[in-house]
Amino acid sequence: MLYKYIKKEHLDLFYKNGSLKIGTLHEYRNEEDLGTVIGDNHEGLHITELNSPKGREIDLAGNTPEAEYFRKHVLRSDQQDSKVKIIMEAGANLVAHTNSPNYYIYCVTSEFDKSVMKEFGCNRCIEIFNPEKYFKEISRVIRHKAEYEGYFDIVYGSKKTDHLNPHKIHPALMKETKYINQSEVRAIWRPKKEPKGSLFIKAPKALKYCRELKP
Repeated sequence: MLYKYIKKEHLDLFYKNGSLKIGTLHEYRNEEDLGTVIGDNHEGLHITELNSPKGREIDLAGNTPEAEYFRKHVLRSDQQDSKVKIIMEAGANLVAHTNSPNYYIYCVTSEFDKSVMKEFGCNRCIEIFNPEKYFKEISRVIRHKAEYEGYFDIVYGSKKTDHLNPHKIHPALMKETKYINQSEVRAIWRPKKEPKGSLFIKAPKALKYCRELKP
């Protein structure tokens, strides 16, 4: 069972003709417009640091965590076989951002929470009792624009990590711990072309797999 917080006027349109919005991952970085509950300026990003408090020499031909950091975050594809050595001065600090592709996403939650619904500025909730078929109907409507990847529980933790402990979760599936009360589940579609913005669609057949939750 999944839940979608929504405003009454949008719920009315959804029940009228299946109107709904599929957002893009990168648009949720706009905290200025969306606020800090919905918006997240680090959405879809990982930050990995390599610190050198005492200075160090890194052999790019080696198999050390430091060499792997350079191969993954610094070197171009045509530089992967480099056999040079990098000298980092004492106090040097490298910061690399891993940026997720700009997927289409539809955010829901695995736990209904009235207080969180209020934080989102919503006053209604859709209960999705058959998520597989619900997302299948949405996917059918947008099949010419994107391919469905599935729906996934968001993992909560620090976006920042050290090179010795690289992230194992895709950046599109991770949020800071401060958002943990949202219990987010995210449906993801891979765009066939770079998105220019959200998709506003009509998927009336999806209505068969959900109902309004009236707590």
